[in-house]
Amino acid sequence: MSVEAVLSGKTLPTKDFCAVLMEEVKNRHARLYHPFYLDLYEGKLSIEAVRIWAREAWGIFAYNVAINTAKLVRCQLSGIHDPEIHKKFVDIIHSEVGYAYFAGSPRPVLGHRALFLRFGESIGIAAQELERCEIEEDFLPTTVLARVGWLDIALRSNHILEQIASTNCCNEFSNQLTGGKFFRAFHDHYGLKPHDIEFFAEHGEADTEHSNIGYELVEEFATTNELQARVLKALRKGLSIWWALTDGVARECEKLKKLE
Repeated sequence: MSVEAVLSGKTLPTKDFCAVLMEEVKNRHARLYHPFYLDLYEGKLSIEAVRIWAREAWGIFAYNVAINTAKLVRCQLSGIHDPEIHKKFVDIIHSEVGYAYFAGSPRPVLGHRALFLRFGESIGIAAQELERCEIEEDFLPTTVLARVGWLDIALRSNHILEQIASTNCCNEFSNQLTGGKFFRAFHDHYGLKPHDIEFFAEHGEADTEHSNIGYELVEEFATTNELQARVLKALRKGLSIWWALTDGVARECEKLKKLE
């Protein structure tokens, strides 16, 4: 079964369709193939280039609570009223805000936001500086466009499956695939301590759960070719946003090299 089959009008068994989506992410995600990320994983970037990347990465990660909250609204508007499904998105918001604040949570850790701010401090970016960037939207133009793209998907998708395809199935699944790469790179090549880079270990673990939620819903509800085609296009939109965002960071780092 293939992408071409879906786009030509064939409806796949939903489990097979999920496998197609996973292969798209495995074969096309920027964080697996873009030269910038390959250099980061191999420790070839300067710490200043890592700081450039971290500022722009923060511009995306800082949106996660808003994007996942929008999914609760879109469930209702898509006719999905199952409280167990709603709870899954509430659990994601818990992990973003911080499991430490909720009784009975799976892991007593801080939220992803707090962990990323800790990582920023460890490479020389003050938390106040990242928060200023967020408030003033002081990011590269490609990052600003990516933020607009993610919010557009979150707030204006016609169906919850389009939202989860471009986020859970694309982003969270790629975090699952790359969390260990980030952790090892920052530990082995940039000398950061496990405490400093807990964000990447926790993000990889939590997003294994988050991406599974996405594929579970696609498997349950993407039962028509119309929905499968929309889900596939939404996933590809998410993949394209990551490549454009990463191209912008790579260009900024090249400018830095020339100045040096």
